[in-house]
Amino acid sequence: MSALDCSNGTVRRSWGACSIITIIVVSTLIGVSLKKLSSLEYGIEYDVWAKTLDDAAKQGGLFLGPPGYQFVKFPSTQISADLSDTCLSRDGLRVGFSVSFQYQMPVDNILNVIEKYRDYKGWSITVQAAGNSAVQHTCSDFNVTDFQSLRAVIQDEMFDNLKIKLEGSLEGITDDGVYALASSLQLKYVDLPSEYRQAVSGKQRAEEDIALARNQRIQETTKSQTELLAAEEEAQKISDTAKNDASVIMIEAELKREETLFAFEKQKDVLVEAKENFNLNADGVLAYMTNQLYAATQNLDVTVGEPARISRKDEL
Repeated sequence: MSALDCSNGTVRRSWGACSIITIIVVSTLIGVSLKKLSSLEYGIEYDVWAKTLDDAAKQGGLFLGPPGYQFVKFPSTQISADLSDTCLSRDGLRVGFSVSFQYQMPVDNILNVIEKYRDYKGWSITVQAAGNSAVQHTCSDFNVTDFQSLRAVIQDEMFDNLKIKLEGSLEGITDDGVYALASSLQLKYVDLPSEYRQAVSGKQRAEEDIALARNQRIQETTKSQTELLAAEEEAQKISDTAKNDASVIMIEAELKREETLFAFEKQKDVLVEAKENFNLNADGVLAYMTNQLYAATQNLDVTVGEPARISRKDEL
């Protein structure tokens, strides 16, 4: 018989000591049999001695189980993952990226996850690898130029590929995925290769030079057209002035002609009348004209050589 036997009534030590030991044993068993889950966690009971898993997940509360059991825990809320890496575009250039995506643990698939990935840590690593694979696959569908012009389209396709990688299909969770429910994805940053950036920069500079040359050509064309219009206006002005001057000269000449003709006509009439009235011959007419000239001229000084005849009186 042992030194302390409380079952057969043989008391070698006090009942008090036996009670204390019993309380300690019971408290210890209760302590290792109670486990707590927060409201943000799912848990599956795992009996470390029997190596068995419970068949139902628990959430939020204090639970009593076999002595020494454990909970295999998973977050019940949305989980976020960040990826930063490079991928190969369809035209063979390396593109840097930064992506965030969100996913959840479907409670109905916890047992499958534990059996396949053991715990949350192993599962989350696999989920991130699947997410990176989805991003890499999407990159290979686009040229490097698309990362500037089709960024929203690329982000949507990344999310579609993420759903397939995580859930197994676009229709729901299957065994082809990693038993994660994809919620959303954000393409936060894209780092285009330096060769492409240099090419784009060169193209932009060339386009700016072309635009500058076009503007200069327009300016020079406008300037030339302005000068041409000014020259045409000046030429028209000169032409109009010349036409006006020519018209004035022609009018003056016409008036002078008419005046001269009128004067000659009058003089002719006078001579005809004088010839008829005085019965003059040609020499008489000349003498008459000479006398008329002398009479019309004041202070006439005449120098003639000898012999000279300045009077035609005899012919009259």
